[in-house]
Amino acid sequence: MSPIAAMSRSTRSAVLLLVAAFVLGGVAGGAIATFAFPPASHGGGRGHDPERYQRMLNHELDLTPSQQDSVRAILALHRGAMDSVWQEVAPRVETLRTLIRSEIARQLTPEQQEKFDRMNQRTDAERRSGAR
Repeated sequence: MSPIAAMSRSTRSAVLLLVAAFVLGGVAGGAIATFAFPPASHGGGRGHDPERYQRMLNHELDLTPSQQDSVRAILALHRGAMDSVWQEVAPRVETLRTLIRSEIARQLTPEQQEKFDRMNQRTDAERRSGAR
């Protein structure tokens, strides 16, 4: 009998809920990191662009000058840690992106594959230039 099968139903449910929360937390954290600090480049440059994030916050939230200064200080305080984390994670993200694109391409017709390649070239160029 497997260890999971030997657990009581409530224990098994709690374990599954904990695993689901962990997975969802990881996905949400990755999404937040990606959108809060969008990668400027996946090719070895700095992994995020806090200045662009600050501009987005200023635009979207209409920050006061005092708030802008506070946000700038917060981003500066955590910049080294974000650089370090992104340097560690970026190669894994790129490997996963390549795998996903390959699997998607296998589902497409030749004409769709051509469009998909052009779309990926365009989005890669935008990502490298920091445009979104």
